[in-house]
Amino acid sequence: MKTQMRNTAKFIRTNQRILAATLLMASFASCQKGVIEPAAPAYDESAMNAKVSAKATGNLVWSDNLEGSTFFSTVPSVQTATSYAITTVTNPVYQGSKAARFELRDTDPENHSGTRSEISFDDPTNLNRWYSYALYVPSAYYKADAEDEIITQWHQGGSLTPALCLRVKSDKLYIRILGTTWVELGNWDKDAWHAYVMHVKHSSGSDGLIEIWKDGVKIMNRSGANMYKVEGDLHNPSVKMGIYKSDWNGSGTTATNIRVIYMDDIKIGNENATYADMVPTKNGTTTTTTPPTTTTPTTTTPIPVTTSGVTDFKLVNSETEKDVVSITNGATISLSKYDLSKANIRAVVTSDVKSVKFELSGKQSKTSTDDAAPFALHGDDGDGNFFYGNWAPPALGTYTLKVTPNVGAVKTITFTIAK
Repeated sequence: MKTQMRNTAKFIRTNQRILAATLLMASFASCQKGVIEPAAPAYDESAMNAKVSAKATGNLVWSDNLEGSTFFSTVPSVQTATSYAITTVTNPVYQGSKAARFELRDTDPENHSGTRSEISFDDPTNLNRWYSYALYVPSAYYKADAEDEIITQWHQGGSLTPALCLRVKSDKLYIRILGTTWVELGNWDKDAWHAYVMHVKHSSGSDGLIEIWKDGVKIMNRSGANMYKVEGDLHNPSVKMGIYKSDWNGSGTTATNIRVIYMDDIKIGNENATYADMVPTKNGTTTTTTPPTTTTPTTTTPIPVTTSGVTDFKLVNSETEKDVVSITNGATISLSKYDLSKANIRAVVTSDVKSVKFELSGKQSKTSTDDAAPFALHGDDGDGNFFYGNWAPPALGTYTLKVTPNVGAVKTITFTIAK
């Protein structure tokens, strides 16, 4: 009986081996005859290597959550002069595990004609845009300063000041519109994350709109013009984010010497975007789908402040007809550094200034009045040609320049021309 059972089991095992071999051969034969099998997914190298932190999805034109191995390497241009200017950190963070750190020092070389640590975007084709980011300001590296700096700006080129910009001055946050109107947006809060959402309908007419939310509270709702008319060398407003402090241009200094901010979950939305698309989402929270209806607290009600007059002084290379550097009080200007053989000084003014009186004293002296923009110490031809005056080159020494606009405060600066 046992012998019969062993023979039966042997027979079964033998047939199993034969069947397996037969199936294997059949499978091999089918492949040789072109039998179609399920295709493996195609390998898309660009998709596999794509940066996951920066992308455009849905109503977002661009976004970067800083989580990828690279950051700010596509779409925006990085305008920095040092290796520490823009980096990523793991603390503090708003969402995910990384945030962007922007640092600017008064000793930093200029980049794109200014002391800046910014990311810059191309001109938009549609003027209805949304912008948002989470922002953290460390008090240890952001001391109060009476001289302001920009943290977000919309620039239109030419020789005009930004049409729209967020500025920090004496630990207050302002938005400045068309170079003349300052609106206070409240305290410049430090050592905590805050979420900002901005909706701007850029326009040079009455249909312009600015809406700003901070941590879900609407702190601005303003209608009216907020950009210059696009003509000549002026273009649609292009946004820059980061830090720009014009008072540190050249050798300029102020009461502080360093600025550091952190940004996370940065987004730009198109005309179809909503508050829900834009609002930054903090780790451990859910996205608010609609903007809160809470009104602005009385303590942060925007207060219109109009500042007219001279906003900056520019050293001009009269041979190239281009601005060289902003001249700040106490600055030393090296002729060899800037390769200057002929020079002029241009006053940057608000749009309501119609004439400027210049009074220069020092190694050389001159008094003049320019009654047509651009306003220059040694005059110009009104068409961007500053090849005038007896600064060919300026005599070495210390100068005092007093400038009196027809509206606004008198400005006086002292500077030194060196070899």
